[in-house]
Amino acid sequence: MVDVDPEGLLRHKIVATLDPHVATMRVLGKIAEAVVVQECNESILANRKWGMVARRGNALHWTLDQFQAIGTGLASTQRDHPTKYNPTDTQRDVLWVRKSNAKHELLEVVRGGNSGNIAGLQIKVSQDGFKYIYRSDVARGKYEVPLVYFDLSNDYYRLANAIYNEERDVRIGVDLVRGRDISPECHDLLESYYWVVLNLVSGKLSLNNLIKDELLFDAFKKDVQEQNLSKKIVVL
Repeated sequence: MVDVDPEGLLRHKIVATLDPHVATMRVLGKIAEAVVVQECNESILANRKWGMVARRGNALHWTLDQFQAIGTGLASTQRDHPTKYNPTDTQRDVLWVRKSNAKHELLEVVRGGNSGNIAGLQIKVSQDGFKYIYRSDVARGKYEVPLVYFDLSNDYYRLANAIYNEERDVRIGVDLVRGRDISPECHDLLESYYWVVLNLVSGKLSLNNLIKDELLFDAFKKDVQEQNLSKKIVVL
């Protein structure tokens, strides 16, 4: 976690596990939540595409333009939509709220009905879908919303075939969705972050190494200052 404290000091904390690869994927999962939300908020078409997946729909629709994507574990949600902030939510990493009234959440498509579950996405990033998804999440039917899998080792289709061969009650492409198929840009971004995050988690790279690049640090400061009402940043 990297942020600015009330005194304007740049602070960071990385919570690692005994397995740096597990910690890396957890960090990338949070990054994935942020980049999906960012893409939705920057592009009408992307918002329609991701919203369609969340609703378990089969067509892009303009009604999604009335809704804004938010991440249940993001600081921006804690700031702008505190009642929707829930970093421990085990079901939805991303959901959609109506822009004119955040109390109204996007619902899943229900055939022949007028109500449904709250639409959303659970997002996973992994290099081993069989170990971290197949053997636990999908096998147990754990999620009530679509699971988006960013397969950094290109194993989505092997995973999907294994599930299909066992005739599990999981609709491939609906309940289990490949992140790269929805947004190659998000996939490529997460892939590019892998070694940076792994080296940070394992201690081979420090945040000080990153901010030595003046262009990157200036961009970071601008982003943080915009979120913290132009507070001055002091780097220790």
